[in-house]
Amino acid sequence: MKLFTKTALAVAGISLATMAFAADPLANTTWQTFDEGKPKGTVKITESNGVLTGTLIATNSATGKKHVGMKVIKGLKADGGGKYSGGTITDPEKGKDYRMTASLNGSTLNLKGYIGPFSRSQTWKKK
Repeated sequence: MKLFTKTALAVAGISLATMAFAADPLANTTWQTFDEGKPKGTVKITESNGVLTGTLIATNSATGKKHVGMKVIKGLKADGGGKYSGGTITDPEKGKDYRMTASLNGSTLNLKGYIGPFSRSQTWKKK
């Protein structure tokens, strides 16, 4: 009986540890981006060591095709409760990086890019 108890406790401990290190909800997700309400491109978000990166994997414009493969989100980290900060977002057409925050609400990702006191928001939809 003692062996069963020890095995059950070990399995429970491993299960709890696995849940603690579970992937972030944004990890390995694909998002439809929008600019001024129109579909613009598709971004794949991946996670490595708690840091999220977003790569442009498709675009709806002929001029945007040269940016496919570009990392447009770098260094984003989870704050908890569906909130993210600490990263940058790149405007592929201008080649400029902006500080960013994001919040996840179901299948909607709300992003905000900052430069000085100014900000711009976008809402992306999960694909």
